[in-house]
Amino acid sequence: MINRTYLRKSNHPHPHIGQLVKRVMRDKKLSQAEVARRMTISPSSLANYFKQPSLQFGILWNLGIAMEYDFLTELTNYYPPGLVLNPDSKVIAELDEKTKLIADLQKEINIYKSALGIKQ
Repeated sequence: MINRTYLRKSNHPHPHIGQLVKRVMRDKKLSQAEVARRMTISPSSLANYFKQPSLQFGILWNLGIAMEYDFLTELTNYYPPGLVLNPDSKVIAELDEKTKLIADLQKEINIYKSALGIKQ
C-alpha cells in the first residue's frame, strides 16, 4: 500500500523525476561528481535523488542551476494533451511572439514569390 497519494497510479502520472535528472545528466555528459560538487552535496546524496520518483522543488531548482538545464519547462512536456499553459509565462509569451513572426514572414515570402512569378 502506497502512503503518499502523489505516488498512486492515476490517469496522468508524473514522470519519475530521479530518472529524468539522471537522463539529463547523461545527455549533457556531466559526471555525478561534478554535479554534486556544483551543488555542494556528496555524490552519494545525488545518487539517492536518482531513485526518487519525486523531488522537492528546491532540490529540482538547485539541480537545474547546477546542470544549467530547465527542468520546469521539460516537465510541461508531460502534461496531458489540451492542458492550457499559463499565458503569463515568459516562455508562452515568447512562443506566441515567434509564432506571429513566422506567420508574418510566411506572408512576406508569398508576396516575393508572387512578385517573381513563382507558383506556390
